[in-house]
Amino acid sequence: MIHPRRDFIKKVSLAALGAGCIGNPAFSGIVEKDAGFYIGKRVRLPKVKVSSSRVIKESVGLRPFRRSGPRIETQELGSKVLIHNYGHGGSGWSLSWGSAMLACEMVPSDPELNKIAVMGCGVLGLSTARTLQQKGYGVTIYTKDLYPNITSAMATGTWSPSHKLIEPGLITEAFQEKFKKAYYHSYHTYQRLLGLNQVVDWMDNYSIRTDDRSERPNPGEASIKDLLITKEMDFYPKGESLSRRENPFKIKNVSKSPTNIFNIPSYLKMLKDDFLLAGGKIDIRVFNRPEDVDALPEKCIVNCTGLGAKKIFGDDDLVPVSGQLCFLIPQPELTYRANMSGVYFIPRRDGIMLGGNHIEGNWDTTPDPAVKEKFLTTVEDMMEELKG
Repeated sequence: MIHPRRDFIKKVSLAALGAGCIGNPAFSGIVEKDAGFYIGKRVRLPKVKVSSSRVIKESVGLRPFRRSGPRIETQELGSKVLIHNYGHGGSGWSLSWGSAMLACEMVPSDPELNKIAVMGCGVLGLSTARTLQQKGYGVTIYTKDLYPNITSAMATGTWSPSHKLIEPGLITEAFQEKFKKAYYHSYHTYQRLLGLNQVVDWMDNYSIRTDDRSERPNPGEASIKDLLITKEMDFYPKGESLSRRENPFKIKNVSKSPTNIFNIPSYLKMLKDDFLLAGGKIDIRVFNRPEDVDALPEKCIVNCTGLGAKKIFGDDDLVPVSGQLCFLIPQPELTYRANMSGVYFIPRRDGIMLGGNHIEGNWDTTPDPAVKEKFLTTVEDMMEELKG
């Protein structure tokens, strides 16, 4: 026989547990398909707080786009060996470790060569310097600026290995082979950094498809990604179209895909600190012509100057592609990113980044108020489309 008091306590406990599950956000999106029923509510996402008063900073970065693709090759410079590693457009962050590996493989095999110079202190320069240190070389970085006054600090910090990398008609078999090696090496290097102070992480991205033509500027044309990433390389997690229950937005056509993101301030600081702890040196210096480079004491030099190579070495294949960004006050509860009508937002520790602006050939780094307004209004529209 069940004691009346125990029976009462049991019923009250079960009722409290049920109420806690229903009201707890942690249970709001649980779907038990195998059992044939749903637990809790549909997926709900927190909203971005959007207003001009929450804008904390704006910037315009210039991507070093080289029409014929990144320059990773050697050149004789007087009595020196010069190795170029620049011109990655919007793919510098993604391909940094792979490009560094390719550049470092070109270092001459010379038992007397123990010190190497690296020009540039962005993500490519730091990744190259660290790769050289891991091979046993003493490295000095020569740079005119440090973080935050470098182009790498103005990137979105997401995995985009084929973004503005090369003109489609200039892709060769040799280029594809180099790209494949850089792609694999970079991806796997980043996965080994997961869990390390959140310098690299994964985040879900929601792509909201409307009837806006800006989402499909060249419909029917093959993208660089389609041309470069073959089936054997396509191991990156795929996106999926969401069902009505899974879709947190009111708009019908929404897909979700996981993507790698980089915590840029922490990541650049980690690379620089690791470089210095390993005995590296940083020398603030400006280069204006090849003779300035030839004057360096090191016999082997790796050039990672990005757009600076246009002035120093006269590379007319290089053009800037400007990208404006706008940051809102951080919201720790945001753990997803989204894009719609050519505009995206990405929650980062240093702010909620809003972007989606690309102008080829533009050297102007002054933020355009009209572009900022477009960012804000589009993200506002996205939030209006959130359910609940």
